[in-house]
Amino acid sequence: MKVWLKRILIGLVILMLFAFVGAAVFLLTFDPNAYKHKIESIVQERYNRTMVIEGDLELSLFPRIGLSVRKISLSEPDSTTTFASIDSARFAVAIWPLLSNRLVVDHVAVSGLKSWIVRDEKGNFNFEDLLSQPLPEAENVDPRFKTDEIRPATTTSAETNSVLPQPKKTDFKIDIAGLEVQNGALFYKDRLNNLDMRLNGMTINTGRVTFDQPFDVSVTGRLEGARPVANATVNIQGLVKLDPVTKLYSARNFEANVKGVVGDVDIQTGTLTGDFAVDSFAHALTGSGIDMTVSGKGAKGTGLRNLDMSLTAPKLNFDSTAPLLQMTNFAVKGSASDEDDQSYEWVLNTPALDISPTGAGGRPLTGSIRLKGKEQFGMNFRMQGISGTSDALSVAEVKLDGAYARASNRAVNFNISSPAKMDLTRRLIALSAISGNVVLKDAETREQSIPVIGTFNADFLKNVASFKADAVINSGKFSFDGNVSHFDEPYVRFAVGADSVNLDELIDNVSSAPAAPAANAQGEEPPPAAAGAEAKPTTTAVRNLVSDLMGSLVGSGTASLKQITYHGVVYNDVTAALNFTKNQLGITNIKSSIFDGQVEGDALVNMKDSETTTKLNFQNVSIEPLLKGLGMSPVMTGTGTFALVFSSQNVPEGADWRAHATGSLEGEVHDGTISGFDLAPIFADPAAYANNVEQAAAWKYDMAAKTPYHTLKARLALDKGELHFARFSLLTDPVLIEADDNLAVYNLMNNQFSFPGRFVTRQPVTLNQDGLQLSIKQVSLPFELTGTPADAQFKVKWQRLNNSPLGQFVKQRRAKEAEAQKKAADQAAANQNAVPAEASTPSATPSPASGPAESAQDKPAPAASEAPAGAPPDGATPAAPEPPTTPPADKPEAAPAAGAPAASPATP
Repeated sequence: MKVWLKRILIGLVILMLFAFVGAAVFLLTFDPNAYKHKIESIVQERYNRTMVIEGDLELSLFPRIGLSVRKISLSEPDSTTTFASIDSARFAVAIWPLLSNRLVVDHVAVSGLKSWIVRDEKGNFNFEDLLSQPLPEAENVDPRFKTDEIRPATTTSAETNSVLPQPKKTDFKIDIAGLEVQNGALFYKDRLNNLDMRLNGMTINTGRVTFDQPFDVSVTGRLEGARPVANATVNIQGLVKLDPVTKLYSARNFEANVKGVVGDVDIQTGTLTGDFAVDSFAHALTGSGIDMTVSGKGAKGTGLRNLDMSLTAPKLNFDSTAPLLQMTNFAVKGSASDEDDQSYEWVLNTPALDISPTGAGGRPLTGSIRLKGKEQFGMNFRMQGISGTSDALSVAEVKLDGAYARASNRAVNFNISSPAKMDLTRRLIALSAISGNVVLKDAETREQSIPVIGTFNADFLKNVASFKADAVINSGKFSFDGNVSHFDEPYVRFAVGADSVNLDELIDNVSSAPAAPAANAQGEEPPPAAAGAEAKPTTTAVRNLVSDLMGSLVGSGTASLKQITYHGVVYNDVTAALNFTKNQLGITNIKSSIFDGQVEGDALVNMKDSETTTKLNFQNVSIEPLLKGLGMSPVMTGTGTFALVFSSQNVPEGADWRAHATGSLEGEVHDGTISGFDLAPIFADPAAYANNVEQAAAWKYDMAAKTPYHTLKARLALDKGELHFARFSLLTDPVLIEADDNLAVYNLMNNQFSFPGRFVTRQPVTLNQDGLQLSIKQVSLPFELTGTPADAQFKVKWQRLNNSPLGQFVKQRRAKEAEAQKKAADQAAANQNAVPAEASTPSATPSPASGPAESAQDKPAPAASEAPAGAPPDGATPAAPEPPTTPPADKPEAAPAAGAPAASPATP
């Protein structure tokens, strides 16, 4: 017995010696790099991805099987684009667990991990193929068995808990004792939601990792991004459970902290805590003890001052496939303010809500929105009377009520409600009986109630909704209907129609009047805007809630209005096509009957920068009602056809819009009259208005006087508050009035104008002197009108007429007037010298009959017949009545200048 035991021991020693020598030989001769290409080919065949191992594989056998590798990269499927790369990685495998069919990785250390995660336009990720399991191989049928006979059961891989290819035995397990990632980076691009972000400096530490078993995770890094802009630190930890095959993920004691800039907010405190379970395949979420808090200030350049928001959900269960929605004491609330002293508040809560395929009920879901500042807005939301099931949900009432007011004397209150039917399985919502009132109020306590009825239907699976609303405004019917498609980027189509609408009772007039405080949705008076807020200068465009909402619209529509009244002007048969592209409103094919004529045109409104461009063509419109409609004095009659182009640039708050506007006006007006002057006197005797120094005389303006005309042609240009006359001509029976091209200008900012031009007679002019008559076939008088409408000066430029017949005639008249005046002056001097000589004679005493001696100063003035030949009849000086105190600011002042004579002709 002892001999056999001795022989066995010697045999075992020999075997161990051979094993040791064999292992030593294997370790010294085995080269793992020989398998690099084999590994790369397996990955290529299995996943259609290219793996490149640039560094050497290093293998160790004792005391553990260890492997380290450097410079590994993996491409996108069927592409050379890199999906992930690693600078270096090492891990060790325990030997004894392999004997029990378990792969236990003692520790994994990875450095320089970089991964590019991409979600395409259809919502698919670029790593989903790595999580999929290989399809089961086709079963080989043993030919010894017939199809209807019982065959031996085949071995299946029903149980698989790893993302790696599994051995055929179902009890094979993979455990990772710990994972450590240093200096990693995760790049994320979501083309579906237009996101582009990255997590740099990423560090990951985990406990024991086994799929379908919870393990501790800690992740830190710096969140950076371009869409949205981000620069923040991130710290995440919790007890995580992963099952990528079934797409089930959970996290207990989850806590995430963010601090820094994310989007428009510089987050000072950002936390999310709670327990979560996510089924990404069914789009289901279960949570408990959820608490989220965000507090911070606005990022630089956003205009946001501060933001505070919180969400609490002790119990939340959502399953989109059931469908199922359960909430207990759910509440969302927040507040914010911006640099324009505008504040915002919002609340949404429900004590209990339970909607499932078997029943529905709960307490009302309520919410509110508040906006305070230059704009006042408040709205309450309430959904109550919930019953039925998730696929046949009934809501007794969905109600909206609130108020809106701006810095004017107008407030809008609304109260709208409707029962609702919903099918959460098919994603259908129907509001079949919308009814309510819109009430317009002003500071004079007047109000107008507008009844509204309508319907709304939405299909969220098809991404389409339709709406229809009818209202009664000023006893006229108003209709608005259309549809919305693509809810992620809504596109609206609509049609507006009306019988008779008075816009004066619907649209606020732009004024500097202080805002009338509007009651908020709860009937409380909102606090007034901060003192001086209205006068606060700013260089940005004036924005408001309405323009912001309009600026987010994309769509098209038509308008067909039988009659519109605005500022007393009636527009008949108004039609237009409207096109909304974000922050731009295009209005094309505008047509309307107005002022006994027609108007057609287009307009473009840039709501982001408050820029407006309008092109209108007026045909055969009556000028007098047009001037009245523009709020101007009706100084002109006639029928006109002209084209108007107007562009209003970004106007800083408080600035004069005229300094930021450009435009042009070109056209003709026919067969009318111009009030304020009469051309007849000036052409009865043009020489009577001559002087040798061209002194300006006061403007003579008389509203009772009228000058008929045949044609007025003009081409005007507006630039930086100045109206330039590129061309201007007024044709009357006696005269043609023309402006000097591109020299006449009217400053709308200070009402100063300079209007050089000329009178050209269309009839012969007869001049009388010393019994002689001189007939001139055509007279051209250059003139200049300057000043303001309240204080204008007019003068004739006689120096330009020296070589003309009229100029020669004026010269001769001036010479004779000068000679007559010289003789009169000599005679007066002689008489003045004779009086002292008589007074020095001692015997020359006054006789009683003669009375007191007469001096030169006591002599009577010459009779009217002795007046200079160039003076007006009877020596009278033409009066200069006061010009009107409120002349039309935007009416060219050249027309009244045409026939205004100088005040009193100067004598040499």
